Order: sequence, then C-alpha cells, then structure tokens
Amino acid sequence: YDQAWTPPANIVNDDENVIVNVTIASDGAVISARIVTPSGDANVDASVQRTLERVKFIAPFPEGATEKERPYTINFNPKAKRMLE
Repeated sequence: YDQAWTPPANIVNDDENVIVNVTIASDGAVISARIVTPSGDANVDASVQRTLERVKFIAPFPEGATEKERPYTINFNPKAKRMLE
C-alpha cells in the first residue's frame, strides 16, 4: 500500500493520519479495505481511498502459514511518506 499511495500535492497539514483496516487472504488477495479514521483533509482521504480501490493483491503468505486471512491496520501519513522518498 505504501508503494501504491501518492499523497496529493495540495495538503493542508502533512502530519495528518488516515487509519485503514485491510484484510488479506492467504493467496494474497485483498478481501476488504476501508478507512476507519479519516484525516479530515478531503484530498488526503480521497487519495487513500483511491489507493485502497486500486490495490487488489499483495504477496501470498509464506509457505507453512496456516491462517486463511490476516487483518492489518495501516497508517497513511503524508509527512512519513515524504521522508521515505
């Protein structure tokens, strides 16, 4: 998700956070993805939502994994993203 997300250029506060819940199947398919805590900046929230809609597959679980699915909580933060680039 981090690689797929491009924060918008017109951010009011780049220290905003968008918290999402994602559930991944053992084969890597995205079962569900939703924003649980929006940032309050409509542009940032919309960019995260577009990313959630685009990403349909992640790498499969490692061999030997027994779970059928795994839930993840992801924090999208524009400032942190820029620091990684």
